Amino acid sequence: MNREEIKKTVRKAQQGFTLIEIMVVVGIIGLLVAVLIPNVTGKMNEARIASARVQIKNVEEALVAYSMKHGGKYPDSLDVLTEETEDEDALLQGGTEDPWGNPLQLEKRGKKRPKITSAGPDGEMGTEDDITNVESKKK
Repeated sequence: MNREEIKKTVRKAQQGFTLIEIMVVVGIIGLLVAVLIPNVTGKMNEARIASARVQIKNVEEALVAYSMKHGGKYPDSLDVLTEETEDEDALLQGGTEDPWGNPLQLEKRGKKRPKITSAGPDGEMGTEDDITNVESKKK
């Protein structure tokens, strides 16, 4: 072999990655994904819960505005808050669904402020993860 052939052979050998190098990189990426995904999904759930609390607060404020306009009475449904009339904009911008796509529930409680509830992450009402504007009394 002459010098030119040796240089070409050396260049070809240096051009690509070895199988070991590729496996190491794939292993590192897999490790990073395994560590990051649980952390990201946990933070997303916390963000949805915080968003649901803010949304419930906004609905509560819209209910107060509604009751002031209607002689202290609250509506039978939250849908009334999102309806526009010819004279006025809706009292509540956006929908009445929680961040998980479930409808918020309105419970009238006599003279007390109404209870607004999100079913929370599990989507079922009456479970431990429900989010509401009224503190529950623990027994």
